[in-house]
Amino acid sequence: MRIPEHIVEQVRDGADILGVVEDYVRMKKAGNNYIGLCPFHEEKTASFNVSPSRGYFKCFGCGKGGNVITFVMEIERLDFLDAVRWLADRMGIEIPVQVADQEEFKKKETIYNALRFAAEYYVKKLQESTIGLPAREYLEARGLTDKTAERFKLGYAPDSWSGLLEAAQTGHIEPETLLKAGLVAERDNGRGYYDRFRNRIMFPIWSHVGKIIGFGGRALADAKEGTPKYLNTPETEVYHKSYVLYGLFQAKRVARQQDKILLVEGYTDVLALDQAGIGSIACCGTALTPQQVQLLGRFVKEIQLLYDADTAGVDATERAVDVVLQNGLDASVVSLPEGEDPDSFVRSQGADQFRAYLQTTTKDWIESLYLAADGRNTLSTLRGKLLELSRISERISWLQDQLLKKLYIKRASQLFGVLEGDIWDEVNRYLKGNQTSGGMIPSQSEELDPTEEIPEAEKMLLQLMLEEGAPMIEYILRHMSLDEFSEGASQNLVEAIIDLYHEHQRESLTAIQGGQLRVNEQTQQLVANLLMRQHEVSRGWGEKKIVVPKLNQDAKRIAIDCMRESKRKHIGEEMDELLNQILNSEQGGEDQLKLQEKYRQKSQLLRDLQKVEIFGD
Repeated sequence: MRIPEHIVEQVRDGADILGVVEDYVRMKKAGNNYIGLCPFHEEKTASFNVSPSRGYFKCFGCGKGGNVITFVMEIERLDFLDAVRWLADRMGIEIPVQVADQEEFKKKETIYNALRFAAEYYVKKLQESTIGLPAREYLEARGLTDKTAERFKLGYAPDSWSGLLEAAQTGHIEPETLLKAGLVAERDNGRGYYDRFRNRIMFPIWSHVGKIIGFGGRALADAKEGTPKYLNTPETEVYHKSYVLYGLFQAKRVARQQDKILLVEGYTDVLALDQAGIGSIACCGTALTPQQVQLLGRFVKEIQLLYDADTAGVDATERAVDVVLQNGLDASVVSLPEGEDPDSFVRSQGADQFRAYLQTTTKDWIESLYLAADGRNTLSTLRGKLLELSRISERISWLQDQLLKKLYIKRASQLFGVLEGDIWDEVNRYLKGNQTSGGMIPSQSEELDPTEEIPEAEKMLLQLMLEEGAPMIEYILRHMSLDEFSEGASQNLVEAIIDLYHEHQRESLTAIQGGQLRVNEQTQQLVANLLMRQHEVSRGWGEKKIVVPKLNQDAKRIAIDCMRESKRKHIGEEMDELLNQILNSEQGGEDQLKLQEKYRQKSQLLRDLQKVEIFGD
């Protein structure tokens, strides 16, 4: 659904970047800016800066930076439009629905509304003194606190065929909407509906952005014989179990900082671990899918698999390893002592012991699969050993990180007692097969710092225009053409500055706030790098009469020096190209003579750059 440009501008210009950031990071005032520990990488010394006046953030540790929309995109792993919607909802700005999208939008919103209503209804029933007592006793027996129940909105569906149906009438929610939300089912005779969930602990299933999209229900001990232990919402227009992971919304912040996440088997495992301060996720009634791994790839680089140690758990682990590796992430494996699951282990041993256990017993996927094969006695014969090594080699061929690939080959060599070169041969055999069949997984491109390829003099010119406003924009662009700036983010920024200059009256455009510029994500990163400085001059120095020159104290002189250097570089590159053309042209021909004349003119321009008057007022 498209968002009108004026709404995007209203969100970008009106959002309080400090207020948004402080929902994720504890910030402390430092001069005109605020600093804190970066939410995008682990660090002990604060290097994450926010400038409320300019509307920008910048981490001088990992290099990330941008405006408030960029921050939301990074922290919530949303695309641009979803980040704008997220901020608009926070700010109370209504996004008008385009006519073409109205029907689809209204359809989904009515389903989301029904799911929200149902969640509140189940919570109320859990809290009712008599009706909710068996459910509360169950949660208490599992060691789950009221705080955890509130955090995950746990509820109770009473043992009634029409409790939710009747309650929904008061909320003006139609039975047909409850059916589309997966909350009720149609009677066999086609006359009416009945509550799908009855006498069950209710676990709301959240999307990774925090919308309730479905439910999982666990039957209580007194359920009738033949009642399934767990019942999940069926596939609906908003709930697709292959794309959803239980607990991700609650765990994603810690997962992003640690760059890994623990995958467990059940809802109560997730709850018990979260209560102990350990983030984890679980699949919703399905084996791990490629779509789920791709979703996790927005937040982490490694998935720790913690399945039961029985035969079914070992098989599930091996299948999950394949899905993880084939979709670009790394996998490790944890096995708990026999008879334990994460829920029981963390309750009996405590959070610290559980963390220590993870630290000492987590194995890389190669060692885990090697031990599993050894347990099946597969490695007792040469044929069996060859088969397992071939399967390991195929998995190594899926890896996108070349260094990691080398490390895993070394690890396999140690475990199987085979030369690394022989394993390389097997890996390369699979790589060649993948290339032939077109099955190679494309490597993920690294995030590039848009300032790295821009010359220092050019960066200073951009910074001067941003910080000095209209007079400096007029002065620099009177002497510099657009093509004299580097292609990409630099030229994009110059064009955005020109657009902003024309939109404002000259006297009103002083220092440019980054949020005013309409530029893409990479150019936003460039603006953040130019505007945000790692250190500020202490106010105490001024009080002690310590004279410290400002960075741009003589802005015009700096601009002249930088323009001269930028032009010298640009002309030099043009002359190199002309010289190459001259050498490859017909000796004494007309084309060569024209090229030589252009070369002479460029040489004269280089000499003229030394003259002071060339950059007059």
